[in-house]
Amino acid sequence: MSSARVSGVRVDQRVSETMEDKLATIPGLFERLAASSRGLLSRSTTFGRRVFQASRVEVYVLEGEQLQLIESAGRARLKGGSATELLPELRGERGVLFRPADAGERARPLLGAHVPIRLFDGSLAGCYSVFYSARRGRLGAVERRTMREIVAFLAQQIEAVRRIELVQRSTARADVSFEGIAQSSPDAIVAADAHNIILAWNVGAERLFGYTAEEAVGRSLDLIIPPAMRQGHRAGMKRVADDGPTRLIGRAIDLQALRKDGSSVPVELSLSQWMEGSQRRFGAIMRDISERQRLEENLRVAAMLDHLTGLSNRACLDHRLEQVLRSGRRATALLVDLDGFKDVNDTLGHQAGDLVLAEVARRLRSNVHAAHFIARLGGDEFVVLLEDTANPLEGDWLGETLINAIEETIPADGNLVSISASVGIACSYDGCTAETLLGDADLALYKAKRDGRGRTQLFTPDLRHRLVEKGLARTELTTAWAQDQFELYYQPQLFLEDARVCGAEALLRWNHPSRGVISPAAFLPLLETDTLAVSVGDWIIGEACRQAAEWRRTAFPDIRVAVNLFALQFKSGDIVGEVARALERNGLSPDGLEIEITENTILQTDERILRQLKRLRDLGVGLAFDDFGTGYASLSMLRHYPVTKIKIDRSFVSGRDVSDKDQAITRALVQMAEGLGITVTAEGIETPAQHALMRDQGCHVGQGYLYSRPVPAAMFQALPLEAMSGWRVAG
Repeated sequence: MSSARVSGVRVDQRVSETMEDKLATIPGLFERLAASSRGLLSRSTTFGRRVFQASRVEVYVLEGEQLQLIESAGRARLKGGSATELLPELRGERGVLFRPADAGERARPLLGAHVPIRLFDGSLAGCYSVFYSARRGRLGAVERRTMREIVAFLAQQIEAVRRIELVQRSTARADVSFEGIAQSSPDAIVAADAHNIILAWNVGAERLFGYTAEEAVGRSLDLIIPPAMRQGHRAGMKRVADDGPTRLIGRAIDLQALRKDGSSVPVELSLSQWMEGSQRRFGAIMRDISERQRLEENLRVAAMLDHLTGLSNRACLDHRLEQVLRSGRRATALLVDLDGFKDVNDTLGHQAGDLVLAEVARRLRSNVHAAHFIARLGGDEFVVLLEDTANPLEGDWLGETLINAIEETIPADGNLVSISASVGIACSYDGCTAETLLGDADLALYKAKRDGRGRTQLFTPDLRHRLVEKGLARTELTTAWAQDQFELYYQPQLFLEDARVCGAEALLRWNHPSRGVISPAAFLPLLETDTLAVSVGDWIIGEACRQAAEWRRTAFPDIRVAVNLFALQFKSGDIVGEVARALERNGLSPDGLEIEITENTILQTDERILRQLKRLRDLGVGLAFDDFGTGYASLSMLRHYPVTKIKIDRSFVSGRDVSDKDQAITRALVQMAEGLGITVTAEGIETPAQHALMRDQGCHVGQGYLYSRPVPAAMFQALPLEAMSGWRVAG
């Protein structure tokens, strides 16, 4: 029999398993990070990709003598130059290590910036790597400081996980002193019995809470628990003592604790339990996370800012615009694009170009009222958002003012630079979304630049049709396809009854190299009429199947991913064969894919389309009828089509003009669909009340901004999906 003594308390380590069995059940550093910190790691990579405008961001941890890739963001695939090849150099590196990276013959050259992740004792624990266009050269001082803050944040997570592992292993082995670890640890380590009485209190706990061991041992744990949390804590302790279920043992959670002086402190808490003879004992490792929260807040703020100009960035704009429109307020968007800026970069260099961008930002601030909102989208493109107004004349007047201000000569790096700007203007309307408003402004901007630049252009509905008819943007679309600028975003679909994630809709986005993410409204009408639609559509199917298969293997074992097809795929492509090959290539069961079809497709009395739909259904693929209820199609028509789901259009679900008649129509649709054995999904759910209403009317599945806007695949898995379970009690 072996035992350890913690602050004078004897801890019996007799267990039913052998020491080897117990050690085998304790996860190592790599597994713990993957299990407990996946969301934090994912946010660190997606944040880095956005802030550094990177092609790829990777996080590695050192496991034994090898670096293991644990998280990444970005579509670039490296063939050489990753951190795994640089381990000897990283061991001695104390700053940022810059090395070329190989992304393949067809890809543009990349440069990798690698920062070692070091623990408090200076030992190497991993690496944070950012890969970006080699043309930009080495990162500047601000970007390097941001990387160091991210690395410090990651080091804290790895340090916490490592200490939990070390303490757990100490209780499983007779030759490791638990007392030694407890007393040398900078973290607070506290032991208590099943009656909530403190049995052990190390030096770290004295520093964190202000009580000495003599003051704390023998008293109730209520000593450090805020009054509002004490009842819940006692109930949880009793439940575990009675062998009831618990989700806290072995997990790290963040909460508030109470100090001797009455102040509260945020701590990260990790709990463990063991038996001392017949008595149950509990151990808690707590660490002050005030600094970590400060870093998180700094990173959150930085994630919303453009580092070069100090303006808000695209993410902040999306959030602000969504809030304005969802609250029913009006908005006018001015999309400002610099004319001649590329020549500045090409002739004077990127440093001069950065000075020009910073000066343009200053002039925008000087000419826009403080009540309005300014953001840099990326490259040489800016947005001015006028809130609580949808006056095109006001927007046009401001656009002309901004052009005049920008056209004044700009001193940059010893040179005088003359540039101009084009401005596209769009006003919101009832039912307008953030994507639609920016897409309309983008179309207006496109016409302004085509008509001679240095001018403003108001959006009118016929602009979209004229652009499609004239084919003005087809060359750009072809370039986008050739340079892998398309990406799939995913919006979650949840069972309304219990708010579990059951699916995701894959939505196409265009990552323009200078304009950032372009709204689908600005290019889909053109793309769906182009022969390129077949190639892009086939890629969408393959990518969606790959992602669905990956999620089924990792986070969401029963998820189904829905894709929207172009009409040309039914007419010009081998759609059934392409779907079958994609399923087989990615090892995805057919029930993991759903094809969404529109009313235009289903209303065509084309026997070839009907045969293809039936063959897809015979494969086991789901078929969903999108935006149902907005046109001429009826449920009676669906008797002839192998549809497995209808999606009720958002106009029946959300918005200020949803009436009792709309709700009656929804109930009737649900009842008729159930009679045909068809599942019903409600689109456009934006509030808990709408969630509850659609659930009570019999809808099976919900989708909308209440749960999440469409996000990249890496962000989808990091969404707080567990928190969504709270919606099931709404109403």
